[in-house]
Amino acid sequence: MKAYLICTGVLFGLFAVWHVFELASGLRSSASDSGFIIGVSLIILVTGAFSAWAFRLLRGMGRGAA
Repeated sequence: MKAYLICTGVLFGLFAVWHVFELASGLRSSASDSGFIIGVSLIILVTGAFSAWAFRLLRGMGRGAA
């Protein structure tokens, strides 16, 4: 279970970081569209929350096992 939480946390974290980079650098030509910006911002929030949740669960497993 720990390996799953680590992989999940890292993958969602990387996904969120990539979207932050994409939004900040304007990699796509549609970056000026407000719908695109709102959509990418929601992706960043959701994937960041999933990453934080996975690492929080992982930290809780360490305390419960001790």
